[in-house]
Amino acid sequence: MNKPGIFLRESTGLVREIGPLTALLMNIDFIAFPTGFILLLSSTFNFPRGNPMIAVMIAAVLFLPLTVLLNRVGITYYRTASDYIFITRNLNPSIGFASMFMFTIDQMFFNAVLTSLGITAGLAPSLYAIGLSNHDRALTVIGSTLMSNPVMVFMISSVIFTVLIIINALSVRAGKYLASALSMFGLVVFALTVALTYVLAPQIIIAINKVAPNVLMQAVKVAHSLPSYGASMDTVYLIPYLAYVFPFINFVLSIGGEMKRGKAMPIAIYGAYAVSAVFLVISVWLILSAININYINGLFAIYYGLAPSVTYPSTLPPPYPQALLILAIRNPVVQWLIALGSFVWYVNVVSVLIIQIARYILALSFDRVLPSALAYVNPKTHTPIAAHALDLVVTIVIMYLYNLSVVPLLTATMDVSTLVTIIMYFMVITITAIIVGLRIRSILTAALGTYTTVLFAWIAYQEAANPLAYLFTPEINAYIIGFFATLFIAGLITYHAVRYYRLRRENIDINQLFREIPPE
Repeated sequence: MNKPGIFLRESTGLVREIGPLTALLMNIDFIAFPTGFILLLSSTFNFPRGNPMIAVMIAAVLFLPLTVLLNRVGITYYRTASDYIFITRNLNPSIGFASMFMFTIDQMFFNAVLTSLGITAGLAPSLYAIGLSNHDRALTVIGSTLMSNPVMVFMISSVIFTVLIIINALSVRAGKYLASALSMFGLVVFALTVALTYVLAPQIIIAINKVAPNVLMQAVKVAHSLPSYGASMDTVYLIPYLAYVFPFINFVLSIGGEMKRGKAMPIAIYGAYAVSAVFLVISVWLILSAININYINGLFAIYYGLAPSVTYPSTLPPPYPQALLILAIRNPVVQWLIALGSFVWYVNVVSVLIIQIARYILALSFDRVLPSALAYVNPKTHTPIAAHALDLVVTIVIMYLYNLSVVPLLTATMDVSTLVTIIMYFMVITITAIIVGLRIRSILTAALGTYTTVLFAWIAYQEAANPLAYLFTPEINAYIIGFFATLFIAGLITYHAVRYYRLRRENIDINQLFREIPPE
């Protein structure tokens, strides 16, 4: 057999046209702090004496070194899937491929779940509240149906996701501008929602007492009976909920090859982090200043069935902030604006995930591990059409399984897949940073990698050790973590199988690809 020779690869065909503002807005979409805000408020009852505002501030400081690390990766590798390039070129090609293969499928799970949650946790409760507020039975029925009818949720989610995919497949600019527009709209409506909740807090309380006279008194009693580890430890245990927000500034790493050189990368990473931290701190402070935290904790505990002696009233929408606010608003335009905004808080994440997934598929194919057809970029639209098509098919299948519960326990996918992302994606990056730091004798890089690895290990331990508090059960934990571990192993097998095949049939050792930085 002849010794394999070096072969050249062409550019991806993607265009370097994303400037600082677009990159910032898209990264704000990805970090998804409005849904993180809702998650935090709806979970404080697990640690009822904790201070959410202090937890946010501590978490913002704790995760800041990760921001520094990811920015160093981004400005070093201005490439498509620069995090993938960082891992495979510095750690190990097969581990890097397996990790990103798993993460790509994981992001498809997020797409499926977030599109559905945009309806069931965003739009539907808001429509239910509008119907109650305006005595419109039709809207109340629609809202109730969307919260409880999985077939309807699947059908609507499928259509929405398909439209988003088509937009991105037809025009790379349209996809990016759409994500930016959704980001701006979501930011404005989120700020409006928090401000109105603060101003109209007395009216919200009056509205709740009007439609459900005894529920707030019951909520306070339930809140006082919730188990606690004490104020300090409850605050500490709220920090893992922020792992659903602060680490996720890595979107721009996946599109590094399309970003203009210069300030775009750091502005997107540090800017998105700063905006999210500021919005979260101010929002939590305003909400808790206006509404007694015992009301919030008690209502969510009742809503989630943790107070068997108390039934959540059907005359009250789910206790999400936007739904309760709508009860106190009489302007129908503002009501619908908030309802649409609460839907966008979820779907704007999907709008950038679609872009990210396609770029990862393209990168995995560009390195000749996945079929090269998936790396095709249309010269007119500058979009990876085949990658988008694969994303559409797989995500719709997952969406079907998720909404119709065809696969047992799949409905907790997002909660556990966040833990999986920490273990099999973020910790792979941080461990790679340790190795790079030691190899190039960079104390800062090694220190950043060591610190962030320890932080993620602590987060993973807390979520695995106390799964009921972090929204999943041990059975779900084992089931879904096992599934993603299987994907990781499948990625390892795929890499070595493809390497063996190409070596035998094409006389090409794909390991050579991982000794170079791919062109753009």
